Amino acid sequence: MASFSWIKEKKCHLIDRMKFLEENVHLKGLNNSWCFGCDISSKFKEIVMSKGLFEQYYASDQVCGAWELVKAAKNITLLTHSNADGDGISACAALDYILRKMGKNTETIYPDKPEFNYKRQPTNLLINKHCQMPQLIIVCDVANYERLYWPKEFHNIPMINIDHHISNSLNGKFNFINAEASSASEELYVVLHYWDANLIDGYVAECLLFGLLYDSQIFQIHPLQPRTLKIAADLMLLGADLFKLEKELLSNNNHKTFVFWGKILSNIKVAKNGTAAWVCITKKDLLDNDMQLRSLIGFNNLLSQICDVDVTLLFYEKEDGKIKVSLRSKTTDVNAVAKLFGGGGHTNAAGILTAKSMDQIVKEITEKL
Repeated sequence: MASFSWIKEKKCHLIDRMKFLEENVHLKGLNNSWCFGCDISSKFKEIVMSKGLFEQYYASDQVCGAWELVKAAKNITLLTHSNADGDGISACAALDYILRKMGKNTETIYPDKPEFNYKRQPTNLLINKHCQMPQLIIVCDVANYERLYWPKEFHNIPMINIDHHISNSLNGKFNFINAEASSASEELYVVLHYWDANLIDGYVAECLLFGLLYDSQIFQIHPLQPRTLKIAADLMLLGADLFKLEKELLSNNNHKTFVFWGKILSNIKVAKNGTAAWVCITKKDLLDNDMQLRSLIGFNNLLSQICDVDVTLLFYEKEDGKIKVSLRSKTTDVNAVAKLFGGGGHTNAAGILTAKSMDQIVKEITEKL
């Protein structure tokens, strides 16, 4: 059982944090000893269901059942999706750090090598294989089995599923899914608070805030929930440096990258009805300009700022020849469009990976808009 008695030990910024939580979650009158996890009082339920950080309330048997699995398991495997991104990687890095401090044996498995490198990574990382046989699997930021490393040996192992995709179809023993969360990292913050608030130290806060910033496009996604901003503020009070993390996301492009972006933008296409705009990038484009896929970090966010179209699409060719499509929108449900082509995601941001040719997939998708 976790309580807020730990706040007294850390003083300084955590005193400010208590004031923040009192003002935003209305915890006055609970004597600083209210509990998450396995001692969820009716008063706490009333608070989280009404106004505060935790709009989505998880039943106590779900919270405690998942936490008991974590405590009982010695070997725990963490999974995230293919082409792992800043959110899934950050959530796994936070959990890996926590579990190792608890004395667990951990493995983190990506189905393939990520296109981009991120500063915070799990320690025992494997690509499309496993070495240990886990007693528990925790999946972060994965909407379906097709994007998961999922050998038959894992099929009967209990799974905890932490995600924010509206299209999530995983069948975990315990599922913590909130489509209104900006990221899996945001929902992991909530789950960790239910389990034990002491688990979130400065490093974990840094991982979670990076994941939140990555998937929220630094608070630019629509719609952005007030809870996301409150949680970001709390993570800052716990020691995460928002300015440093924002700089990590935005300041990795040299002048050659911006010149390349300019060339890409000069080839932008706009649908005849004016509803969509898109660009296409091939392996040859990257090679001719001495660029790598990592040079595209942030480009689709720039593209989404075009004000006079509703949907923007970035088509790019991966090293294996498959086409990755990133869809962004202001009002159109691009998740519904992505699902038609085996992809998925969120209402205003989704992705597709296909073996179809560039010309074919561009034609088929744009005809659906």
